[in-house]
Amino acid sequence: MQTKRYHIICDLKNCNEKIKDKQAIREFLEGFVKMLNMTILEGPIIAEGLPENPGLSAVVIIDYSDISVHSFTKYDEALIDIFSCKEFNKELALDYCLKFFGVDKENSRIKEIWWG
Repeated sequence: MQTKRYHIICDLKNCNEKIKDKQAIREFLEGFVKMLNMTILEGPIIAEGLPENPGLSAVVIIDYSDISVHSFTKYDEALIDIFSCKEFNKELALDYCLKFFGVDKENSRIKEIWWG
């Protein structure tokens, strides 16, 4: 394959209150893209979940793919998906996710696919 892929999946538990706040999620995505030196093509698009499944789902389309966040507020969990065809600093990306949502490594599951 010619196209490279860099993909990080972060499952976070015991998140702070930011997972309930649309503006905070917007700031997370916009700050993330800026930190990675990429460009937003569309978004962030943010939607609220149904009453029986409360939380927020958000996505930003970037020049090299997308970044998404799904929060499950009744469980204080956030699922973050970072996908790019442009290589990025994965340690910086992971640190940003953990710090923003107030989670330590013991409260996270991280999966990396680095086909570069």
